[in-house]
Amino acid sequence: MNHDISIRHNLQVGDLGRIVALHGTVYDALPGYGLKFEAYVARTVAEYYLDAGGIGRIWMAERDDQLVGCAAMVLRDGGLGQLRWVLVDASARGIGLGKDLVNRALDYARNNGCSSVSLETTDGLPESQQLYERLGFEVTSNEREELWDGERPLIRMALPL
Repeated sequence: MNHDISIRHNLQVGDLGRIVALHGTVYDALPGYGLKFEAYVARTVAEYYLDAGGIGRIWMAERDDQLVGCAAMVLRDGGLGQLRWVLVDASARGIGLGKDLVNRALDYARNNGCSSVSLETTDGLPESQQLYERLGFEVTSNEREELWDGERPLIRMALPL
């Protein structure tokens, strides 16, 4: 899978903001997303870097210096990994980029001694949930919780490694 896309994990100044911006623009067309969701993502990215010390890795997929995809594996206590910020722009879908990014993250978790990986998603993202299920993730809970735009399903999934 090339398609003129390069993937790197050495973060540079501006990359965290690019992840937030990509989430804002890609999800804006979906109901219940928009600026409040973009702010929510900004908070989670900031917490990862400021509060958790950026323990883990973020992959940036770029085409012509434009961010077209990303994924992260956050290393948690107790040998747990958390898959976060998995996103592929519409211009780069259908070529296996999402699967490639998630597999890189899962390999990283395995290589860093994680015994399992969790993730959180919500309704309205069937392609993402299907990808996770094809890779072996199973739903561990599906409860309505207060999120960025009010109450909506928070789907938790896990994969033993």
